[in-house]
Amino acid sequence: MKLDLNDPGQSRYLRVYNYYRELICSGKMEPGSKLPSIRKCSMQLQLSRTTVETAYMMLAAEGYIISRPQSGYYVTELLNSDRGKEWESGSVKKEGPEIRYDFASSNVDRDSFQFDLWRRYIKSSLRQDERLLSYGEPQGELELREAICSYLGRHRNVICTPDHIVVGAGVQSLLHILCPMVKDRRTAYFYNPGFRQGRTIFEDFEFRTRDIRTAQENGGAEPGSICYLTPSQMTVWGGVMHISERMELIKEAFERDILIIEDDYNSEFRYYNRPTPSLQGLSGGRSVVYLGTFSKLLLPSIRMSFMVLPPELLKLYKERGRYYNQTASKAEQIALCQFIRDGHLESQIRKTRKLYTAKAKKLCEDIGRIFGSRAIPHLGEAGFLVLAELRTELTSEQIAQKAAQAGIAVRAVAPEAGKEKGLPRILLSCAAVGTERYEEALQELYRVITAEENNSPAR
Repeated sequence: MKLDLNDPGQSRYLRVYNYYRELICSGKMEPGSKLPSIRKCSMQLQLSRTTVETAYMMLAAEGYIISRPQSGYYVTELLNSDRGKEWESGSVKKEGPEIRYDFASSNVDRDSFQFDLWRRYIKSSLRQDERLLSYGEPQGELELREAICSYLGRHRNVICTPDHIVVGAGVQSLLHILCPMVKDRRTAYFYNPGFRQGRTIFEDFEFRTRDIRTAQENGGAEPGSICYLTPSQMTVWGGVMHISERMELIKEAFERDILIIEDDYNSEFRYYNRPTPSLQGLSGGRSVVYLGTFSKLLLPSIRMSFMVLPPELLKLYKERGRYYNQTASKAEQIALCQFIRDGHLESQIRKTRKLYTAKAKKLCEDIGRIFGSRAIPHLGEAGFLVLAELRTELTSEQIAQKAAQAGIAVRAVAPEAGKEKGLPRILLSCAAVGTERYEEALQELYRVITAEENNSPAR
C-alpha cells in the first residue's frame, strides 16, 4: 500500500491511520514491531506532529498499537490470531511424540566423518583470499573437476574429461540445468517410483513421467525418451542391477535413441562385491548422463554433486551453461578438491563402508534375536537399509504409524507391483541410530506390534 498524502478526498490524519492499519492487518508489520516516533514520522511525511499524533491515537484506541512510556508505540497482538489463520494451512505443524529412534531419516552416523580433518581443509580454503573475492566458475572449479575426473576414472570407469563435468549443490540443481537441454524428449521413465524429488523436477518442466516397469510390459520405453535409474540402488533396500541387464539397457538405448540418466547413488557402499562398472563407462560415454554426489560420502549438509555430460550434450551446455550461476560453495569446492587430492576421499569410503557394514549386520542380528520367528531381516547388497518382513496382522503402514506414536521412525514398504502381496515390510536405516540403542529400540518396536495385536478383536 502506498501512502498518498495529496488525495483531496480524505483528511491527512485518516490517510496516515489507514496506511498503518493496512500494514498491521496484512501482517507486514508483525506484533511487537515499533512504529516511528511521532516526531520522526512527522519529519518523514512533512506533516504536523498533531496530525501524526491524531492518527496514532486512533490506532491505539482501536487496539492496533499500544503506547509504552519512555519507549514508543508498538503493534499489539490484537489481530494476531485472526491474521495467523491465513497462514496456518501452509505451515508445517509438528504433531505426535518426539522421535527417539530414527530409523527412517537420511542422516549419517557422526563417527563416519572426521570433522577435525574437514575443518582444516575449510580453514585452508578460507585463507585463499584472492580466489574468494570472485564468484565461482559456473561449471565448477576447474581443479575440483580435475580431481573428480581422476577419481571417476579410477573407481567407476567413467569416460570423461574435466570439461564434461558440471558441479552443483545437489542433484536437483543439476537436473534444473539438464532438463531444458533435453526438452525435446517429452517422456521420462523412472525405475525407482519412490524418487519423488527427481520426478518433480521433470514434471515442473512439463515432462510426462512414467514407470519403466509398466512400459516394459507394453513393449518398452518409447523412442526418443529419457530413462532415469539408480543402477546401484535398484530397490529401496539396495538391489544392484546386474551387468547383463546394464548391457541390455545400453543396447536398447542405442537402438531407440533413449537418453539414460545414471544416478550412481550409493555405488560406493557395496558390502560383499566389487562395484559393477557404470553404465556410462560401458556405453563408451555416449547417450548417458552420469550423476554423482558427495553427500553420503561426507555429510548431507555438504551439498556437492556433479554431472558428467555426454559429447552430444556438452556443446549445448557450452552455449547455455554460462547463464547458470554456480550453486555450490566455492570455499567448499576448494576444500573438497584438496581433500580428494590428498587421498582422504578414498580413505573416507573405506572407513564408512566398514562402519555401515558392521552396523547393518548388527541391526539384522538384533532383529532376528528380538523378533525371533516373527521377523525375516534382509541385508541389502548396498546402502544403509535393512528390510524386515514381519509376521503380523498389521499392514506396513499401520506398523509405521504405531511405531511413530511410540517414538520410533521406520519406513513402510508397499507391495511390489505385479507381485502377490506377502508379509508386511518395513525399512530401517542403520545410519542415524547408534548400535548401543538398537536393542532397546527393537524391543520397543516389538512391544508396540504385539500389544496392538493383543488389543485387536478376534478374527
